[in-house]
Amino acid sequence: MNNDSAKSIFEAGSSAYEKGHFKKAFKLLKEGAESGDADCMSTLAIMYTCGEGVRCDYDKAIEWERKAVDSGSVSAMMNLGISYRIKGDLVQARHWLEKALDAGDGDAALLLAKLYMVSEKETERVKEYLTIAINSEWIYEDAVEEARAFLALLR
Repeated sequence: MNNDSAKSIFEAGSSAYEKGHFKKAFKLLKEGAESGDADCMSTLAIMYTCGEGVRCDYDKAIEWERKAVDSGSVSAMMNLGISYRIKGDLVQARHWLEKALDAGDGDAALLLAKLYMVSEKETERVKEYLTIAINSEWIYEDAVEEARAFLALLR
């Protein structure tokens, strides 16, 4: 499949997804994912995680996220960390969130801070991650606000 075809399938699948037509979106995105499109793979993984258009299956989500990472998707690294966290594998969750952060994903810093918030012994590390999140160029504004709120509580 050429890039234009993959982009077209992703756009059609994303449009169906945004309209709540999950079965149609799943069919289109799976076709694109099986053809090697990383964006389709990532979105398909999210659908498996959330049970949208398909039965919730974290193992399938992880499978597609790994394929998306292998195809160059940075956002799939963070999603992989989230999936492992959901499954309770904090070692893998931390590993993938750190990889996403190393690739520039500021949202991963906030998620790492949250992983370490369970222990008062990790307060300095939590502050470091929150500061990274706040200063990141690649992060959602609501995540920056959340990081600021957490940091204010720790001061």
